[in-house]
Amino acid sequence: MHVNITDKDRAYNKVFDREFVRWLVLVIVSLFVAMLLVTAWLVQHALTPDHKRLTDTQADIIIAVARFPGLVKDLISSDTRLPLLLERKTIEQANWVRKFPAPEDSGYLLFSGMDRVAKTAVVSLIRIADGMVMAEWKPDWEAINNQISSKKWRKKDSSSALSAVHPLLLPNGDLIFNTWAALVHITTCSSRTALVLDQLMHHSVELDEDGSAVWVPSIAQGGLPDNPTLNDSIRDDSLAHVNFDGRVLKNLSFSRILLNNGMQGMLLGHFGYAFNDDPIHINQISVAKHDSKYWTRGDLLISARHLSTIFLYRPSTDRIIWHQTGPWLNQHSVEFIDDHRISIFNNNVVRIGRGDHYFLNPANTNRVMVYDFDTNEITEPFAALLNRVRPLSATEGRARILPDGGLFIEETNNGRHLRFTADRLLWSRVNDYDDKHIGVLSWSRYLTANEVLEPLRAINQLNCQLRGKNP
Repeated sequence: MHVNITDKDRAYNKVFDREFVRWLVLVIVSLFVAMLLVTAWLVQHALTPDHKRLTDTQADIIIAVARFPGLVKDLISSDTRLPLLLERKTIEQANWVRKFPAPEDSGYLLFSGMDRVAKTAVVSLIRIADGMVMAEWKPDWEAINNQISSKKWRKKDSSSALSAVHPLLLPNGDLIFNTWAALVHITTCSSRTALVLDQLMHHSVELDEDGSAVWVPSIAQGGLPDNPTLNDSIRDDSLAHVNFDGRVLKNLSFSRILLNNGMQGMLLGHFGYAFNDDPIHINQISVAKHDSKYWTRGDLLISARHLSTIFLYRPSTDRIIWHQTGPWLNQHSVEFIDDHRISIFNNNVVRIGRGDHYFLNPANTNRVMVYDFDTNEITEPFAALLNRVRPLSATEGRARILPDGGLFIEETNNGRHLRFTADRLLWSRVNDYDDKHIGVLSWSRYLTANEVLEPLRAINQLNCQLRGKNP
């Protein structure tokens, strides 16, 4: 059967087609706008702390879906290693110098951070005199991440964002470090993971007085059992004593320690009108290795950043035997120097809101302070040198006053290491990645020749890839 389609029919069909397309576009646009409005409402609702109609899992899914287009764009348009890279143009200052290696320095840098050759986070033992990499550890980050779970106070990161935080070099050449979410032990001559303790461990890792376990800041539960609201709402930083096999010997709630020592005002009375869910924020536990007039072997020197307070705590009696608030502000890296002095890396910043940190005025820099228990005085022996090089790490940062009277600093936020004698800058190393980026640092250590003698001997006795890398 033949159907004759006239010009009039064709014209009508064209009009119908245009109207249909117009109607279809209108429906699609309307649905898209509706989806945007609903998504915006859901995201806003999911981000509120009391999203009572949503479970935490549902809230996480909604936020992840909303972020997905941006994540795809980032994946296409940017370097996938960016979590461990810093933008050079935003942090480098005109006064920076690059002066490394340094033949005068007999020490070693236990470097931790993003490596431009490996294109991942590594740990390297670098001989400072000639820049020779004496040993290098490349953790299997994917395998490690597969053993880490999300936690209340720390969501799980991608494996590309992990690094070895404050690696501790053991006498046998093994490493212990944390990832901000777990404690990791890797063995000599292998990136094979000997242990991943999937318990929230963060910041410093230090040997105890016997050298048989480590002290690491962690998170406790139940430190405030008399008040369920506080107990559930406050992040209760703790002192974790962990042996090399991952067994937690102690996990001491610092909230409970403060309460036991009559310091509930310090714990709960400094919030003002805004409740702080992270009131303590322990970032360093240093261990007294010898007795003195002011401490006993095994006592712990503790930095509580959000209290701007240093504590000297005796675990054997559960007593805080000394503490001082300020003049340091939001400090890191408290260390024993000798039998009567301690050092403090004073970030010298104030915290506004939940994440922004500011120096008190534009002329401020990080400072290194020395407290003398003999005189109760605070001095700044490196003030003039630091004013010249201007370290500006608003968060994180390391400082160690060395046995020869010099100073080592990690300017963590800006990817720079600095080493001073008593009167001058000896060397400066920037963790350059490429012409646009500086690699992230993760709490490296300065080690003396004597401190690396035993682990280097253990490594050199093994025929493995850790040995003798060219710089």
